[in-house]
Amino acid sequence: MITFDNAMIFDGEKFYDGQFSFEQEFINTESEDKIDLKGLWVIPALIDTHAHLRDPGQTRREDLFSGSMAALHGGISTVFAMPNTDPAIDNETMVKYLYERAKSLNVKIKIVGAITKGREGKELSEMGRMARAGVVGFSDDGNFLNDAALARHAMEYAFELGLPIISHCQDKDLGKGYMREGWFSTLYGIYAMPDVAESIAVGREIELSYLTKAHVHIAHLSTKRALKLIREAKRDGINITCDVCVHHLLFTDESIRDYDTSKKINPPFPTREDQLALYEGLEDGTIDTIITDHAPYTSEEKEVEFQIAPSGITGFETLLNELIMVSKAGLPPELLLKKVTSDPATLYNLKAGKVETGYPADFIVFDPENSWVVERKTTLSKSINTPFWGQRLKGKIIATYINGKQVFKDEDNVFEERIVHSA
Repeated sequence: MITFDNAMIFDGEKFYDGQFSFEQEFINTESEDKIDLKGLWVIPALIDTHAHLRDPGQTRREDLFSGSMAALHGGISTVFAMPNTDPAIDNETMVKYLYERAKSLNVKIKIVGAITKGREGKELSEMGRMARAGVVGFSDDGNFLNDAALARHAMEYAFELGLPIISHCQDKDLGKGYMREGWFSTLYGIYAMPDVAESIAVGREIELSYLTKAHVHIAHLSTKRALKLIREAKRDGINITCDVCVHHLLFTDESIRDYDTSKKINPPFPTREDQLALYEGLEDGTIDTIITDHAPYTSEEKEVEFQIAPSGITGFETLLNELIMVSKAGLPPELLLKKVTSDPATLYNLKAGKVETGYPADFIVFDPENSWVVERKTTLSKSINTPFWGQRLKGKIIATYINGKQVFKDEDNVFEERIVHSA
């Protein structure tokens, strides 16, 4: 059994100076050996409820192993894998296949099943069978289900199964642009989509949730107008939740000035007005969680003109660094950390996200004063489509523990240099 002493511990709710003990699997209260972590943080391992592992069929971009290693480097213990693979995760056999492959990984993979067969929006998938196989929700992520009657039936089934519909809200007719419509899209000459492409779709999902009583989770919220609708729906008691992508908290539509395709994302970067509204949504609790929307692509796919490039940014390995950057805008670090630890755990009924007696010993040792450069030798994802490439980021994960086992260690051995053992 080991005790970490003199650490700044975030327990899932707040920071405190102290110590805690752990052994294989669980956190405990007593220990024989102590390790001095003065100046370092201990944080519950992060939970990312929206990511793309590209397996099966797109493993040139990422696979379960490389994605899990990148997640551990980023201090992430739990990853929700979205179903827009090739073929789509739309049946029981596919779900079982992925869970079987994930058994050997240290990261806890959770599978999201497709709402419709092939994510084509025409016929419902094997929702009941996939639920029995262990999916945590249903989504046609990347494709908004335009057929309202079919969406209603999907929600009715999801309600009976006790699982959420995770909706990528983007009207297909209005949402064909490559950045947010506004002054900067005109200046940069990029075909853009209006903010109402999101809020129109969100409004429909709210009404269908009201009708069916289903839990509908709005993925990667990005506009002020949609946020207002969700806030009002929550006040009315409608079973709506939502998340925001960490990249939308850092970048705005102005950031596209360099036409860097690693900044192309869907939904696109918000306006500054929208971004400030997202900050308010985090503070007042309207926004439930923060995600990475980790979306790896090969260099060949991204090294094209901005409007041709696919939308997506990697996010596993820079998540904590980005949260630190966002905190400098005035949001409390405790609030941001809750949105990637205890809050998603509560939302999806996971026993995770806390440094507390009886909880799994999944946590990170983090050095807030250290730094690292995002480059090929320091990253573990197969893909490098990140706007932080070549940059030095403040804050460095020294070690990641899953079930009490150290599954990632900083390559510079800083952890060993800084800890002191005592009997």
